[in-house]
Amino acid sequence: MGRLVFNYRKAMREPKKIQQLTDHYSLPFAVELIPAINYFIFVGLCFGFWYGVRRIFPHAFDNSFVIIVLGIPIFLTMLVTKIKPEGKNLYLYFFDLIKYYFMIVIPQKKFCNDRKVDLSNEKEIKFSRLVKVVDNRNEIKNANEGNTQKSVVNKKRRNLGVLPNKKQFNPNAK
Repeated sequence: MGRLVFNYRKAMREPKKIQQLTDHYSLPFAVELIPAINYFIFVGLCFGFWYGVRRIFPHAFDNSFVIIVLGIPIFLTMLVTKIKPEGKNLYLYFFDLIKYYFMIVIPQKKFCNDRKVDLSNEKEIKFSRLVKVVDNRNEIKNANEGNTQKSVVNKKRRNLGVLPNKKQFNPNAK
């Protein structure tokens, strides 16, 4: 019997839906949660705008109550659902944009290779005084010399021992 591979990605991305409202009442169809919340937010905003305009101009929007409460919020809900900047929800995108603005742009942080660069906003940089380095007598003078001992190789490619003209690294060695 072969191995069965299941892909749960589609099931995990299924949006949350509401159908059962109370113990005794349920809707005949399921309603997605996020668009329903968006709709009620837009109904509140449109009703507030409509109410404010009606207080200033009492005869404005006389017969447009249905458009203000149903039409515009449904249009805005569909628009917010369709718009996905950078593949994100519109609200998450604006939240990330505000967070970026307040945490990076306003404090004027500088980054290089995904790391914060310190002292990039300093006007004056002071260097410490130069210090003379103590001469080390056992230092290597040439780049091709090292502390490793080289062995002598004859024509038959056999190692004979350490070169006699080189100083021994071990002070106890003879």
